[in-house]
Amino acid sequence: MATIELDNLDCYQQSIFRYLKDYHPYVFEDEEEANEIIVMRANNATNAYITAAYDGESPYECERVAMQTLYAGLEFSPITYLIEACQNATGYEMDNDEACEIYRDPTVKEIFSRYGTEIEGDPREDQLVAELAPYFHKYKDRNNQFAEPYF
Repeated sequence: MATIELDNLDCYQQSIFRYLKDYHPYVFEDEEEANEIIVMRANNATNAYITAAYDGESPYECERVAMQTLYAGLEFSPITYLIEACQNATGYEMDNDEACEIYRDPTVKEIFSRYGTEIEGDPREDQLVAELAPYFHKYKDRNNQFAEPYF
């Protein structure tokens, strides 16, 4: 089994590693692939910064371009969505591990692929949550946890 090898001096590697761990933890199921993703994204961000600097951009603009490159395509987190949707639908506070377990289900991945990453606020969002509800209730029932009312 491979381990994630980060360059401690590479701020882009450190940043994308933390972001993936928090919002896309399923990426680390294959650590070798995760390592490649981290290094590739960090290198692309560095190159974007350098290109912007050569183009005469300010350091602020160079960093903005680099960060945009680093996080491109990662704005939507199915794990975070599952956690928040479960909480809203059932009151159960699912953790990252449970959300990852749900997301590993091929049916759930297929559900997400049908709705895309721009689902938040979309009129079809209620239908997505309805399709995911059986998975939420499975965890809520399994853990016998119920939301406490806010007073």
